[in-house]
Amino acid sequence: MRIVRGSEGPFEEMYGYSRAVRVDGHVTVAGTCAREEALDGDAYAQAADALHTIERALGEVGAELADVVRTVAYVTDIRDLEKVAAAHRAVFADIRPAATLVEVSRLADPRYLVEIQADAIVAGAAGSA
Repeated sequence: MRIVRGSEGPFEEMYGYSRAVRVDGHVTVAGTCAREEALDGDAYAQAADALHTIERALGEVGAELADVVRTVAYVTDIRDLEKVAAAHRAVFADIRPAATLVEVSRLADPRYLVEIQADAIVAGAAGSA
């Protein structure tokens, strides 16, 4: 079974992707940036907003933050590592997914400081490990 959900983000229709895709127990949440109203914030605020969107997307496909097994964060300035890490830790402290953070030269909108993607496995779902 395949479930796809969008979030009406500014690039979904243009690029042709979904915010979250679930196949059996496997869930992938696309790279997620802060929403328009959070773009004036620093990297912590943008990461926190992106993580909130990820949490909502997971819920729309029957998963939750506790199901997340991996995150990847992209930052445009590696000096924002501690701010992004603090936002990540606030959400995933007890879950502790495998995580990667890398610096990139730029993201789709020059106001974006961070983009985060997540992978989850819903335990007990058909086809999950």
